[in-house]
Amino acid sequence: MTTSTSATKRSPGAHLRNFFRPRVLRDLAIYLAVMLPLVWGLVAVEQSRFTALAEAGSNRDLRNYAHVFAQEVRATVGVVDLSLIQLRGSWQRDRTSFALAVGEHARHLRHRLPTLVHVLDARGRVLYSNAGPSRTGLDMSGVPGYRAHLGGNDDRFYASRPLISPLTKTWVVQFSRSIRDEQGQLQGVIIAAVSPEYFVRFYEDIDLGPTAAVSLIRSDGAVIARSTRGSSIHGMGTVLTDTPFAAHSPVTGRFRRLSQVDGIVRYYAWHKIPEYGMVVTVGEGVSDAEGRFARQREVLTWVGAAVSLVLALVGWAALGATDRRRRALKALAAAEARWKLALSATGDGVWDCDIVTGLATLSARAQMILDTDRSVISWYGSALDAMVHPEDLPEVRAQLRGHLAGRTQDFAAEFRVRMRNGDWSWIDTRGTVSERDELGMPLRMVGTFSNIDARKREEARMRRMAHEDALTGLPNRVLLGDRLRQAIRAASRDGHKVAVIYFDLDKFKPVNDTHGHAVGDRLLQLVGRRVRAGLRDADTLARIGGDEFVVLLPRCDSLADASRVAENILVQLNLPFEDGALVLHISGSLGIAMFPEHGMDAEDLLRAADLAMYDAKSHGRNRVSGRVR
Repeated sequence: MTTSTSATKRSPGAHLRNFFRPRVLRDLAIYLAVMLPLVWGLVAVEQSRFTALAEAGSNRDLRNYAHVFAQEVRATVGVVDLSLIQLRGSWQRDRTSFALAVGEHARHLRHRLPTLVHVLDARGRVLYSNAGPSRTGLDMSGVPGYRAHLGGNDDRFYASRPLISPLTKTWVVQFSRSIRDEQGQLQGVIIAAVSPEYFVRFYEDIDLGPTAAVSLIRSDGAVIARSTRGSSIHGMGTVLTDTPFAAHSPVTGRFRRLSQVDGIVRYYAWHKIPEYGMVVTVGEGVSDAEGRFARQREVLTWVGAAVSLVLALVGWAALGATDRRRRALKALAAAEARWKLALSATGDGVWDCDIVTGLATLSARAQMILDTDRSVISWYGSALDAMVHPEDLPEVRAQLRGHLAGRTQDFAAEFRVRMRNGDWSWIDTRGTVSERDELGMPLRMVGTFSNIDARKREEARMRRMAHEDALTGLPNRVLLGDRLRQAIRAASRDGHKVAVIYFDLDKFKPVNDTHGHAVGDRLLQLVGRRVRAGLRDADTLARIGGDEFVVLLPRCDSLADASRVAENILVQLNLPFEDGALVLHISGSLGIAMFPEHGMDAEDLLRAADLAMYDAKSHGRNRVSGRVR
């Protein structure tokens, strides 16, 4: 019994011998010959896909960041330029109140753009600086913001390289415009000094790895501002050579190179700001970009090895490959989420449009900007007509068609949209086609919305300040001169006449002396309203200084017609003016000049009307004179 039992048992050596039988080995070899190429072929395909996904994700992130930062810099420099023009006008009109104008300007922009303002005379010495009165008289003739305007008579906008300010001993970028007289002679320079760090203040929010770098560069290659992780000063002022974004290169592009500042090899994307001679570059370290999928590649290699060793678990290999692909797509989704987060930090809303259906998916911020509770809206047909202001709709459609047809690099438009309460709100939208089919037809488009109501209001305010009298709201001398020149050109072309009535207020000084300047200012406002009410819509009433006013009649048949208008103004001036409990009595002296009899251009015509007004004064005031000495 014992013998039979032992015969039925198999020893471990028997199992091994069965495993290594020639047929088993042959079948195993055939199985491995079939399966190993399949498994490692799939591994190679997935490795290539990760490489392609990493490259595509890096290029997209860099391009989008460069585009967003270029728009931010363009808006910032535009505000600086408008500020210089407005402050220069204030300086030329009234230096005594210039400090108040600078203070008002600083109050409006203190949260957006901290700026130091300096005014230099023709020799480069400081006439004014809001850095402190002790700076007056300091010689700044050596700074680039002054020297750039020597040797010419053009009114150009200049942006310097970074330098140590002789006033504050800190790094600044100087933006400047010249101050010239009517003959084009240099009278001085107005400079706005901005810290370079301001242009790179938000770059720490970028998540492109520890070696990421963002730079603002002049067209001559000089680095205006540069930011890397933990440093916003290193590299400022460095002049880059052999840059791919030369004068004739495209507005946007990408390249790979060794950094001339810190010696790190990076992928870069650039976006030009040609109107200001600047370029924004965003760089990601090559090691960071390649390392983004290093873990996935390593895991996939181990999976391939495991599948090769454990042939019975081929299904696990397929699941592992699917899991690797899911992780890759998740990594791309995370990168897109970081991009959307960066846009949200700048106040932009994100939209993603299916071009085939015309349906756009909105982020929460985009819904707030458009004032809608719908997360999906139609971007075509009547839906667009109902949302966009009728005056802006043709331009929006033209820009959209041009980009979809491939005629423009990006879709960009500024237009008004209707809010739910019926009001109109200005928005700026930017977008680009992100996906096309095999024939090149657009399938998907992504972009951003930005609310620009504040910017539009500020632009309108600056235009009004440049062309309106601050006290009365009437056109000032600048706007009057422009309208007078237009009227003369029209009269020369059509053969009619133009009349100018120049008048000031008799007995105005006693009002100021007796009742104070506040009463005098209110009297000027009352005069402006009363005289304006008696004129045609096409006529212009301008206050050109003190108590002096000018009426422009752009179409006037004769001196007699102009005299009737002047006599009516005189009647209005002789009527009492009521200011609360005060009743004020004044009169006026008025002079008339006609085109072409008394002058062939705006300056001669105003001079003739001024002389006629003084003729009225010399003959007893409170009268109209059409005689010209």
